[in-house]
Amino acid sequence: MNSTAKPAQTLPQTGRVYAADAYLTVMTALADCLDALAPPQWGLDTDCAGWTVRHLTSHLLGAQEDALHVPTVLWRRLRGRRRYPHLSPLDAANQVQVDDHDGEPIEQLRRRYRENAPKVAKRVLNFPSLLTGIPVDPTMAPGDVPLRLGYLFNVIYLRDAWLHGFDLARATDLPRTGTTADALVMEQIVRDAAMAWGEGPGVELFLTGELEGTWRLGGVTVQGQVQGDGVEFCRSLSGRDPDSAVKSLEGDPTLADRLASLRIVF
Repeated sequence: MNSTAKPAQTLPQTGRVYAADAYLTVMTALADCLDALAPPQWGLDTDCAGWTVRHLTSHLLGAQEDALHVPTVLWRRLRGRRRYPHLSPLDAANQVQVDDHDGEPIEQLRRRYRENAPKVAKRVLNFPSLLTGIPVDPTMAPGDVPLRLGYLFNVIYLRDAWLHGFDLARATDLPRTGTTADALVMEQIVRDAAMAWGEGPGVELFLTGELEGTWRLGGVTVQGQVQGDGVEFCRSLSGRDPDSAVKSLEGDPTLADRLASLRIVF
C-alpha cells in the first residue's frame, strides 16, 4: 500500500533559533515542577535506573552546565570513562553530572536550575559555529555517524530534559503540563527514529494520546501500520520500560516488534 503520511526522515534537524526557544520553555516548566516538590518527594525513585528525583535533578543541572561551558562536557566525558568504564560514554558522563552535585542543598539545586534556563537558551542561540562540528562520540548520532556538539546541544540535551519532565511526573504523581515545545521535540524524535529505522520496510506509525501524530518510517511502499501511545513510544525509544507497546493494525505484524526494539539517544 502507498502512504500519504508525512515521511519522518525528511523532517529538518532543529536549528539553534528554535532550539533556544524550546529550551527556555522546557526548562521553565521543569523548574516549576521542581518548585512544587515536597521534601519527601526528592527521595522517590524515577524510571531512570538507580536515580531518585534528587539524582535526576542533579543530572538536569549538570546538563545545563555542559551547555554553558564546552570544556565541562569534554572533562565529564573523560572522567566518566575513567570512573565508570562499564557504562556507555553518555551514561558515564551523566553519572558524573550526578556525582558533581552530590550533597548540594535542594534549594540550591532548584534555584540554580531556574537561573540557568535563560542562560542556556542564550548560549544555544549564540553557540559558535566553529564549535558545532566538534565530535564527542564516534557513532552515537543517527545513522551511526559522529555525535557533534551542535547536535548534542540543539537536539539531544533538549529532548533529554523534555522527557525527564515525564519522569518527574510519573515519580511524584504531579501533573505534567504540556509545553509549546512539545511538537518540535516530538518531530525531532520521530525524525531520528526514522533515521535509525533506515531504508527498511515502510511502516505507518499512528501515535495517540498527549503526543499524537501520523508518520511514515522507511520506504514509500507501506508494508504495515502500527499504533501506540505517543509518550510510551518515546519512553520505549529511550530504553525505558513502556507501560504499553506499539501494536500492529494492518500488514506485517513483525514491524510492531521491530519498532518496539528501536532505540535512539536521549
